Amino acid sequence: MKARHSLACTIAALSLVALHARADSDQDRERDRDRTTTVDCAAGDTVARALRHGDERKSLTILINGSCSEHVVISRSDIKLAPAAPGATISGPDPTIDVIRVTGTRVTIDGITVTGGRNGITADGAAGLIVQNAVLRGTGRNGITYAHGASGVVDNCTVLNNARDGVAIESAAATVINSQVNQNGRMGVGVFNGGSARIGVDNFNVGAGNTISANASNGIHIVFGSTAIIAMNQITGNGTSDAPGNLRIGVNLASATADFIGGNTISGNAGTGVNLVRSSANFGDANFGGITTVNTITGNGNPVSQAGVVAFNGSSVTIRDAVISNNVAFGVVLSFRSSAQIGNNAIQNNVAIGPGTGDGIRLVLGSGLFGTTPNGAVTGNAGFGLNCTDGESSVINIGLLGIGANTLGGVGPTCTGF
Repeated sequence: MKARHSLACTIAALSLVALHARADSDQDRERDRDRTTTVDCAAGDTVARALRHGDERKSLTILINGSCSEHVVISRSDIKLAPAAPGATISGPDPTIDVIRVTGTRVTIDGITVTGGRNGITADGAAGLIVQNAVLRGTGRNGITYAHGASGVVDNCTVLNNARDGVAIESAAATVINSQVNQNGRMGVGVFNGGSARIGVDNFNVGAGNTISANASNGIHIVFGSTAIIAMNQITGNGTSDAPGNLRIGVNLASATADFIGGNTISGNAGTGVNLVRSSANFGDANFGGITTVNTITGNGNPVSQAGVVAFNGSSVTIRDAVISNNVAFGVVLSFRSSAQIGNNAIQNNVAIGPGTGDGIRLVLGSGLFGTTPNGAVTGNAGFGLNCTDGESSVINIGLLGIGANTLGGVGPTCTGF
């Protein structure tokens, strides 16, 4: 009798355990449903409505099917937008409102096309916004904007045909890698007002270059106390519009700093290849193992915006391991109390646009040049290899520059040593 009673108790206990297990499994499935939801745009669903789904303290993935016409504000954290099927699109109907504005943290936008509106995606103070595998096109202003202390990564995106900048980083920090930033109405990538950017190098110091081309003004624009690390990019053919105010430069720095680690090709830009005003730059940084230190600056410039590299108004530049060739008017220009250290560069075949031009290196208005080892090669230029236009400009270690045969001679008559 006691055995039968014990067996019954055991069966009852096992049944209770099984019941609880089924309940836990049901709760797990319910939690999973809370964490993933699908928006069917054709059926009138919206992303904005889906953002109210589930527990706001938990992560949520929103899968988008079709094309939604709406403006989305993501104030929740741990949100992911992704396609339920290829072609998922969010289009902003109002040109005065951002299509997607993110204020929450750890938001990911993956594989979505964003069009219309004002800015395509704006991170407004949002930490950790990741935009990956996305297309940002045809917006009324910027494709992607990081602002007001925001941070994040743009990875493997196509950002094109936006009315202003492709990617704008303003008083914020962002990494732009593996992306195509082309044919935007002003800058390709702009870093403004104390912003910080990694362009073509990821947060683990691995090269992951971008193509930044055919933008109407500058390819990369770094200004007003901003800084950037730049590697492994193709910065080509920028400056497609000669509208007033467009500088048409490959990379422009004004009151800013940049480290051109290496692997960058800056070529065929309508204006100067790299332009510095009250700024500093380093070309060829060997501290990033695994990334080449060679930068190629070739075929840039026009009669108004000249040269491969221009340092102006107290700028400072160090150039190592660079190939600076076939640029209009000059290879390197130092002007108005600017200075440079130059070593192990090939500054060659830069072309003249008129009498007195075509120098490999030109110093103007009290600028200074310091040649360093290893020796370089300054040859085949249409003017002098090294030329100074005034007695206040000076050079030290001329012999280390490697000045060879140039059309007008090696060193201009007014260059003096310290």
